[in-house]
Amino acid sequence: MLPPVIYIIRKEFSDSIRSRWLIAFTVITFFLVIGLPFVVAYSLGLMAPTIQTLIAGTSEIVYPFLPLIALPIGSAALVGERDRNTLELLLSQPISKINVFVGKFFGMFFAVSAAISIGMGVAALVIMEAPTLEYFSVLVIAYGLTAAMLGLALMISAFSKDRSMALGIALFFWFLFAVLIDMGFLSLVVTVAFDPVYLIPIVAINPLELVRQITIYALLVGEDFAVNLATLGPLGIAMVKIFGAEGILPFLYTSMAVWILAPTITAFVTFIKKDI
Repeated sequence: MLPPVIYIIRKEFSDSIRSRWLIAFTVITFFLVIGLPFVVAYSLGLMAPTIQTLIAGTSEIVYPFLPLIALPIGSAALVGERDRNTLELLLSQPISKINVFVGKFFGMFFAVSAAISIGMGVAALVIMEAPTLEYFSVLVIAYGLTAAMLGLALMISAFSKDRSMALGIALFFWFLFAVLIDMGFLSLVVTVAFDPVYLIPIVAINPLELVRQITIYALLVGEDFAVNLATLGPLGIAMVKIFGAEGILPFLYTSMAVWILAPTITAFVTFIKKDI
């Protein structure tokens, strides 16, 4: 007999994967990936986009869009069950709160990851004869962003009083990350008014910017990027100054791991301790 958490994962995956919003998200992701590289390539007179064009376009256009599926779905996961009075019924079965939380997290994560894989994977097959290892790395980075956003969404859901409140807070966080903490504008302001080193904490508190920087330094910039610092911009120069060329990726990976673990653990503890 399968453990209860497996049944919850399967149910959450099944419910999420049938969501009209998730299906629409898959289609939109496909067109975002396939549209931008071709537009750029043809505007430059090329027959097909390069892998660098595809990766750069994905990090700039697709990554900011990904939280718009994870945040709304995740923010309704816990508080929605409480609003519908189904959480009490669920816990009356031989199922613990730990099983409920873990099952919901991984069920939603697998569903959103499947949508990302289909949307971005099919687009890659259309554009390239066979996806490269670098493009699979782009998918892995997208999965990491999804895990961070689901953790944040579950934390919001655990603290919220109702679904509408949770959804509003979740959308505010997306607006905060995608618009208010925009590195293009903030980089100019901070560079002019302050030391560029202050850009580093701004990157660390924004998971969207973290995945962009991980993509740049792990996939687009060569290993000898520190040879020509002028190409890195103020943020890159500041990170080389603080962490050294070899320390940039460990800093970015650690910051992303914190974004995945901290909200998820907070949501878990809050959900376990909170009364139904």
